[in-house]
Amino acid sequence: MSECADDTFSAVEVVERLRVVHSMIAVAQAEEIALMAQLYRLRRAQQLALGVGALYAGEDAATEIGMAIKVSQRSADGSIALGLGLNERYRATREAFAEGRIDLPRARAISETLVNASDELLATVEPRIAAYAEHAEPQRVRRTLRRWLLEADPAGQAARRKSAEADRYVKVTAAEDGTALLEAVLPAAGGQTVYERLREMASTQCCGQDPRTTGQRRADALIALADGTGRLACRCGHSTCPRSDSGQSTPAVRKALVQVGVSAETLAGLQDNPALLAGFGAIDADLARQIARHAHFDIITDTDRPTADAAALRYRPRARVAARVRALDGTCRAPGCSVPAAATDLDHQDRFDHTTPESGGPTTEANLGCRCRRHHRLKTIADNGSNGWQVIHHPDRTVEWRSPSGGSVTTTPEGARFLFPRLPIPPVTAAGVPDAAAVEPLIDPGQALNAMTELVHVYCTPRQRRSHRQSRRNPPAIGSIAVLSALEPPF
Repeated sequence: MSECADDTFSAVEVVERLRVVHSMIAVAQAEEIALMAQLYRLRRAQQLALGVGALYAGEDAATEIGMAIKVSQRSADGSIALGLGLNERYRATREAFAEGRIDLPRARAISETLVNASDELLATVEPRIAAYAEHAEPQRVRRTLRRWLLEADPAGQAARRKSAEADRYVKVTAAEDGTALLEAVLPAAGGQTVYERLREMASTQCCGQDPRTTGQRRADALIALADGTGRLACRCGHSTCPRSDSGQSTPAVRKALVQVGVSAETLAGLQDNPALLAGFGAIDADLARQIARHAHFDIITDTDRPTADAAALRYRPRARVAARVRALDGTCRAPGCSVPAAATDLDHQDRFDHTTPESGGPTTEANLGCRCRRHHRLKTIADNGSNGWQVIHHPDRTVEWRSPSGGSVTTTPEGARFLFPRLPIPPVTAAGVPDAAAVEPLIDPGQALNAMTELVHVYCTPRQRRSHRQSRRNPPAIGSIAVLSALEPPF
């Protein structure tokens, strides 16, 4: 009896200590958020005084924060926005957060739900919801606060809804093991329309013998809507399937623009080094080969370094130079930025002189780097001496970013790691060039397979090809060649 009582008492003590520690963490988080907002205000004031436009002054503070504590640009932006809101609008929430009575998820729930509320409405509901949040989880805080907003100001809901709908977006980010996370904010009716359409396709276009789960069929239905086929194919495998639509023609799959950086050895099946899917990250060799079955190839060799010529005196780079720079860099070269190279600007490290191009800043591979529009602005403002940053390109294509507060991060070209892998990985997922008849492709085999076969015959001797078929343990090297494959755009 006493032993059981001791255990119960110990558990009570553990739970109480857990509450204390959680509150202490919340206090530290509140201070961290406040410091991020403070840095933004300091940088903004400094840059406004130096003539930087009000629209962009201070935006580099998120990059500086990311460098300091190793968080993404998006995370730093969100924390700065929360800190500014707590300081300027959500006073009761700020006090509860600073004292550890609510934590970061609940502070975010209040801030995000009240973002479009008027000052008058805010004064009515914000102190009340801050007190309520001390005893409710974040999702309940959101639901309760939405109800209170409707009760307090039903007429203003339409304006708040329209303002929220203006922030709609769709975003894809890398998940685990070759999967992607699709995130979207849509108008409520539109979001429900999408879901109901997927549910309808999943339940009516496949028979009961289809081996996929309902969730898998809904996911496949979303892809079918995007690729233009518009319907699911039942996978029961029965020729007499009642849901088969053999009498109707199925539209051809629409090919989207997808870029993959992969070594030729891997694409040929001689190695299994990972590939780089633009905007996503690393993917396995087998998936890269499947994607490449119907692709055009842009061959990038390790020794193919265009020399300066008349084209270097033009502001816009030649297509060959642009393709090579994007392939080597892979992403925006700023620290913590994952914008794919295809969506970035090709920025001159040394400024291009539009008046006398011969005086410097040539349009060459060595003087170009991939930067998203935001970090392109950071570099330009730095060149003007208005934000305290230094961006230094080194001869090996590494880029050093020195922040105004003294931090320094050097980034390496992401794409080059995949195009020219230093450590060959023996093949285990493919034997040589993928055979179109051997596996079911993601995309029907076409000219890409012929092009890849031709590449292998050009860069591999007959002896190497025979040797590879006999043994996978020591794959032969076929030279410093890499392939950037891109599916054709639909139009």
